[in-house]
Amino acid sequence: MKSGTSHLLGSITILSILILGWELLSRIVTAKGSYGEPLVPGWGYLLGNSLLRMSDYWEGGYGIPAPSQGGSATYAAALLALGGASLVTFERVFFGIVFGTLSGVGLGLLVATSNLSRRLIAPTVHIVRMTPFLAMIPLFNLWFGANTSGIILFVAYGVAVIMFIGTANAVRNVPRVFLDRAATVGANRAAIFRHVILPAIFPEIRASFLLSFGLSWSLVVAGELLGAQSGLGVIVTYALQFAYTGRVMIVAFLFIIYAGLSFALFDAVSRRIIDWHPQVDRRPPDRSLGNIKRLRNSVRRCTR
Repeated sequence: MKSGTSHLLGSITILSILILGWELLSRIVTAKGSYGEPLVPGWGYLLGNSLLRMSDYWEGGYGIPAPSQGGSATYAAALLALGGASLVTFERVFFGIVFGTLSGVGLGLLVATSNLSRRLIAPTVHIVRMTPFLAMIPLFNLWFGANTSGIILFVAYGVAVIMFIGTANAVRNVPRVFLDRAATVGANRAAIFRHVILPAIFPEIRASFLLSFGLSWSLVVAGELLGAQSGLGVIVTYALQFAYTGRVMIVAFLFIIYAGLSFALFDAVSRRIIDWHPQVDRRPPDRSLGNIKRLRNSVRRCTR
């Protein structure tokens, strides 16, 4: 409890320093862009002007008129505009993660468990993973278009590369003694795969999952910046054209919040799934014997 409180206080202190530091920087750097927007806007300007002007991207509805239709700029319209764009971006991230995880984990398991697949697939995937993600954006736009499907496939491509590497390495790092023990009690290959390999690799590929969550938000921004017609990236594109630094910062804050929430949610859920694993740091050391017994029971179930 004391450790958690200290960690929270430390985080709040660092956040407060960053907030005060940015406000101080905004008072020192007073330069403005071509349309009178401060290049380093203070918090008052961000909340009082930049956030309010997000209503420019509201197209109307729910009884709130859009400024483009003669309505006034309101915080309700601004929040609805950001909420609608966030839902579009979240949809692309979600399906990109799902498709990328399924394909990356599937290929990783195939390559790690089959010599023929390793010779046929691994060299191509390793060449592809050397290509910078941002360099692939123009190709994805040409092949699939700058629309939702093209952006989803681009996010899935980046996630799949990460998950492929993590899965292949995780299977390779499964202790040989686990496989030998399962074989000695009569387990067939399918049983070993289900009861030994899959439980053993999840704690390791969990790190790849967490990395993919952060990467997916970066990839969706990159995809939306080049030609998309909706989403948070489109707001950034328009804001950059007119040097609206404050609007870019608001969208950046949203991405930080969304990425942090998704990271924390998966971290909490995955920790409960791998609670049996001896390397989970929240468990007291006196339970290690029970964890070993659980693993032995899992191996014994291979023969059932």
